[in-house]
Amino acid sequence: MRFQEIKRIMKENQKYLDMLEEYDRTGHLPIEKMRRSFTLKRVSYQRLKDASRKTRKPMSTLLDELIEKELP
Repeated sequence: MRFQEIKRIMKENQKYLDMLEEYDRTGHLPIEKMRRSFTLKRVSYQRLKDASRKTRKPMSTLLDELIEKELP
């Protein structure tokens, strides 16, 4: 393989490399789910609930997607 191809493949799979590094460091995969309690505004909760119904995805999945999209 050429060096450019190797760099491209590494860039495309950086997310998985980061997950394995996290596992090596902590012993936990970052994709494991955790149950936590937190507070939302009533309006935010209702919007999340409506979006969950429309997309037929669980609210936790929607939150995960939003966080991954918005936060680095």
